[in-house]
Amino acid sequence: MISGTNMSKLSAAFRPSAPNDRTFKSVSKANEYFAKKEYKLAIDEYTKALTLAQPSLDKKTATAFSALIFSNRSASYYQCNKWVEAVKDADQVIRIKPEWPKGYFRRAEANLKLGKYDEALEDYYTAQRKDPQNPQITLRIAKALILKDNQDMKLEIYALEPGKDICLHTKTNPIQNKIFDFAIDMKNIIYIIADLETRKCVVIDACWDVDGILRFIKKKKLDLVGAIVTHYHFDHVGGIPPSPYDQFRIKVSGIYSLMRRVPKLSVYINPEDIPHVLKSNPGMSELKRRIISTPNKFTLKLGNLTNLQFIHVPGHTEGSQIILVNETRLFTGDTLMVGCVGRIDLPGGDIKEMKKTLKERLSDLEDGTVVYPGHNYGGEWTTIGMERDKGIIGKFKRK
Repeated sequence: MISGTNMSKLSAAFRPSAPNDRTFKSVSKANEYFAKKEYKLAIDEYTKALTLAQPSLDKKTATAFSALIFSNRSASYYQCNKWVEAVKDADQVIRIKPEWPKGYFRRAEANLKLGKYDEALEDYYTAQRKDPQNPQITLRIAKALILKDNQDMKLEIYALEPGKDICLHTKTNPIQNKIFDFAIDMKNIIYIIADLETRKCVVIDACWDVDGILRFIKKKKLDLVGAIVTHYHFDHVGGIPPSPYDQFRIKVSGIYSLMRRVPKLSVYINPEDIPHVLKSNPGMSELKRRIISTPNKFTLKLGNLTNLQFIHVPGHTEGSQIILVNETRLFTGDTLMVGCVGRIDLPGGDIKEMKKTLKERLSDLEDGTVVYPGHNYGGEWTTIGMERDKGIIGKFKRK
């Protein structure tokens, strides 16, 4: 079982035998549920396995194997967004096998979700000391430091992924479920940027499940004041999909739906892409007065502490734009992802402009600038420095 990253190496040195056949069968069944992403069933079966493990005559074996079960159940709780329960099970792993790095890693992952960044970092560092050759722990430490830095800036960044946070299947709408399946395959990431001092927020590339996005914002008690479009492709703005998908006569929930649901919402689009957004969203022209054109270097203040700068970066589309927040966080849409760029063979794509964007338009950004891509193709985040060193920016510069 894993949680958030590949931790298989952490379990290599600790694989105790099951105390009895019934426990082994129960854990095997739970593992199958986990592999199928049926996490609630996995939790029930791991709980059963813990009960079966206790009466064993070999108390030492039962206790050691229980550590594995607690670890796997912690991972299952994590996948169900039950962070507190995940921490409690990780506590048990550490109590039983304090020399095993996975318990500390499990607890760090859950505390990271709970916003307890100092506690998470302490456990990550402990796991790293016990397994210094594991590069994944280093990446998670970097992620924790980024989140802690966001907290210090009174900034919260929520990354919503279809199938995890939004676009969850219902029993009553099979057509909608098909659209959600498409969204999951596309691996879009919808971002919410919130100023924690004022609770004001903006959403970037609201698409696929506007109802789910608004429910999330309401749950977090945020005040949605704006929506940002990085570019006009339908998987980022919704509306009528391009050929051949338009033959199904469906519309994808997106920016137009959001504008209708939130009457005073302002929408920020680069002037080059505005006509394309309007074309794929019939009826949106009636709300055109709420569309704010964002030329290069346009700025927006969110509360007193959060500053957004819009940078025009043609290449993926004529009007693609990226958003630099507080000069340290960069939301790149399909312009820059982890180790790659967005396709340039789609409408609006231009290889010459993309090369110019990577070589020149991003040249002023600091290496430590954290990049949040529009799709989770190669990872959830990267940095400008990483992309210059071994990533796509470096490849283009060397050509």
